[in-house]
Amino acid sequence: MAPRRPARYQFKSFMAKNPKTKPKTTASKSSTSGPAKESDWQPWVLAGIGFILFCTGLSNELLGIDDHMATIDNPAVKNFDLTVFNLGMYAPVTWLGYGIAHTLGGANPFWYHLMSALVHAANVWLVYRLMQRLGIRNTVAFAVSLLFAVHPIQVESVAWIAGFSTPLFSLFCLLSLLFYLKHAEKESGSAQHLALSLGSFIVACLAKSTAVMLPLLLLVLDIYWKKPALEPRKRWLGYAPYFLIALGFGLFTFHTRSAAGVEVGAVSNEFSAFERVLLVCYTPLLYWAKLLLPVSLSIYYSFDKINGQLPVVYYCAPAVLAAVVFAAWYFRRSAPYLRQGLAFYAANILFTLPFYSVGTFELCADHYNYLATIGVFYLLVSGYEAVRQASPSFSGPVEWLGRIWVAALIVLSLMQIRLWKDTISIVSNAIDKGFHQNGKMYQARAISYANDRKDLAAAMRDFDKALEINPKLPDSYKYRGGLYGVTKQYDKSVADLNKYLELEPGDGEQYYNRGLSLLNLGRVQDAIADFNKTLEINPEFARAYRARGNAYIKTGEAAKGEKDLAEWERLKNSGK
Repeated sequence: MAPRRPARYQFKSFMAKNPKTKPKTTASKSSTSGPAKESDWQPWVLAGIGFILFCTGLSNELLGIDDHMATIDNPAVKNFDLTVFNLGMYAPVTWLGYGIAHTLGGANPFWYHLMSALVHAANVWLVYRLMQRLGIRNTVAFAVSLLFAVHPIQVESVAWIAGFSTPLFSLFCLLSLLFYLKHAEKESGSAQHLALSLGSFIVACLAKSTAVMLPLLLLVLDIYWKKPALEPRKRWLGYAPYFLIALGFGLFTFHTRSAAGVEVGAVSNEFSAFERVLLVCYTPLLYWAKLLLPVSLSIYYSFDKINGQLPVVYYCAPAVLAAVVFAAWYFRRSAPYLRQGLAFYAANILFTLPFYSVGTFELCADHYNYLATIGVFYLLVSGYEAVRQASPSFSGPVEWLGRIWVAALIVLSLMQIRLWKDTISIVSNAIDKGFHQNGKMYQARAISYANDRKDLAAAMRDFDKALEINPKLPDSYKYRGGLYGVTKQYDKSVADLNKYLELEPGDGEQYYNRGLSLLNLGRVQDAIADFNKTLEINPEFARAYRARGNAYIKTGEAAKGEKDLAEWERLKNSGK
């Protein structure tokens, strides 16, 4: 039996009206069979647009929401120790990026923002090349990449320093996809390209564990976008290492987060199993609405009940989602871009849907869409082109409508980047839209008012509001207790720190702070007991020795006092 001739990739154009029609063998400018002709300048222009857009946020500050913990307070960043875990996560590639920025500028946010803008620009370039590799016409590839570069929903991933892991893992996912497609172009495959693809995938997982979705993307591309030349047996065997790597990193992530005490479990006890199904169906519809009309973007979105029930729109979500899926199947021949785009989006977004939570309040977030937007943008651009082709008389107005929409997206992105300039701005935006995250948004803003603006009155108002909404916010009691101490309201300070230490009994520093307030109230023995507790937790807490020494002197125990003050001097001189 003669060997089978290697098959070429096949791609169904969104313009195909009769799928049974035999494709032309003559190459043309508009052909969508095989990789599109490379353009030398278009991807670079697009990358430049994305870079310049986000350069408008280079002066934005480090935010009080995760930025400090991810960067300057992260031991992996400060010491370039890539063996440690931070907040129950292991992301050494991301920390390496932060470490480079930290080396260049310390706590200066400029370098972190510049790095994010550069990675985003690289991703724009790679998206264009991916479109070409999939055999998509340059005009469509250009439009998809442009939307990826400038859409406001991308701002959270790029302008938020703590969100840097998202564009970084996406970069290596895109590289992995490109290398895989090159590997699959020949029936025998290319071992070199397969190795590069697997290597890029591993690096992506080491940047952010969300990268474990990549094997699903490979299946989507092979089934719905381009048929590989690889024979079936080699193709399915080729998937195996991707799924094994994904499984390994997935299990490792759950283990590390559980070991760090990060809650891994159901979304919330306030939602029944049926309500969680509604949330899962509603979330992608919410994302699609924001992709079409991104006017109410926020760092946080609430899923609030009204009188114990989710709003009616949630109950409609399964039917709407089912209708969308049915339409994609029904028009699979006349409009294949529907299922292609939706399948690409679903593969990316699946593991971020609110089936469960892993130590985060984020049941829904803009940055979950970063890489997934490629599928939706391809669907929109292809549909837009199909409308223009079907209605030549309306081609001009439709084209201008598209241009106006893109221009509006750029303006909205500039406005959104401006919102991310500091903690107060982005948190106030969430609060103004009715999203307070069970009081935590007020808490975040209060901390920023106190630390950044030195506006103690505004900070106190927000702490009061946060605890009114949620009386079990430990940090609100801690910080408000500290503010009461600063403003010499020592009785209120003690009351707040009492509540905090009931919730967080292992915080030695707050025993010290409560001891200071007790000392100012004349409750010397109670203060000494708190200083003792501080030193029990941390024997090298220098200030506690000084405070306890002075307290002993007040009680007439001069010898004990002098001993503690000497220990304070020793620790102070040793740098502790």
